[in-house]
Amino acid sequence: MQDLSLWLQKHLSITYVPGHEFFLSLHVLENPEHHVTRLEWAKKTLAALPRPLIEGLHYFSAMSSKFLDIMDVLVPSEEMYQHSVEAGLERIQALDASEFAEAMIGPVYHPQQINHWLQGRVDDGFEQLKPEHRELLRHPLSTKRAFLEFCYDYLPYFQAEERRIEPWLVRAVLEAQEKIATDPIRFLSQVHPRLHVYEDAIHFHKAKTYTFAYQQLAHIQLRVSTFVSPHLLLGIYGDHISVGFPVDVPGTTAKSAIPADFITKMKVFGDPTRTAILKTLLDHPYCTQQLADLHGISEPAVNKHLKLLVDAGFVWSERRGRYVFYRGITARLEQLAVDLHEFIDMPAPGIDLSDWRN
Repeated sequence: MQDLSLWLQKHLSITYVPGHEFFLSLHVLENPEHHVTRLEWAKKTLAALPRPLIEGLHYFSAMSSKFLDIMDVLVPSEEMYQHSVEAGLERIQALDASEFAEAMIGPVYHPQQINHWLQGRVDDGFEQLKPEHRELLRHPLSTKRAFLEFCYDYLPYFQAEERRIEPWLVRAVLEAQEKIATDPIRFLSQVHPRLHVYEDAIHFHKAKTYTFAYQQLAHIQLRVSTFVSPHLLLGIYGDHISVGFPVDVPGTTAKSAIPADFITKMKVFGDPTRTAILKTLLDHPYCTQQLADLHGISEPAVNKHLKLLVDAGFVWSERRGRYVFYRGITARLEQLAVDLHEFIDMPAPGIDLSDWRN
């Protein structure tokens, strides 16, 4: 590309999308230990939420990859949905059964396969889905109503924080726009340690490397957020992409710490029997008794291993009759590469690098 700076000045923008921040706040509430700069806010908010909202948080988080998939409804090119949380929720309200199911499950299955299940055609693949996904596919419209009720019930709790952080997010947008106008290459290069700007393409290093040639892109949109750190959050919408832009505000900046959930995940692989149990559960669901027989250990020992596997997010469980069956989540293991990248990116504990973008 002859003049990358001019191209970026024309095709790079930054904005605050309230609906985006709304769903990211839910993501943090479901996994607060991973977001150390938001941990205190999450603890206070979780303590204030009534039990039905806590139950809804866990249920819909399991359905939509901790609320990261449903955010793709707010695509960068559709400006009308970006001015308020309510506008984003109205966008979800307008989805039909198939669109809502696809938005909640994410791009894991082909739309034809999802429509096949929505029509009631149960197969082996359907039986291997998480219970939350099976319920969604059996009752998509009632699930959508329940999801929207949950979102509107949570909205006042988010709005209390939004009033505090919005001036800082707007300020971050204005400051970033000035930097884009003067030196867009340097600015974009400092958005995240795993985002690399080259003369002909932009690279994002996640579980795999995503490469976008500028000639194939119509727009790059940065979305400011106080909840996105430490993720390199990338949304792909045809020739439009969006990238989370972390913003620190008073009361959210904290000295670096190692996320507790990362330590829990690493503990899983510290025991060969536990690792073998996880490998077994990736192939087929089993109950405690079956796992004890397969691995030649006692049921109490199996339960101890299963507790850590569930806490680490590698396994889900479902009661069927008298037995509880466990199943490994392949996608969670694939996410380990991202967890390791984020661990490497993170400053050492005790070192304050809150101004690393300046």
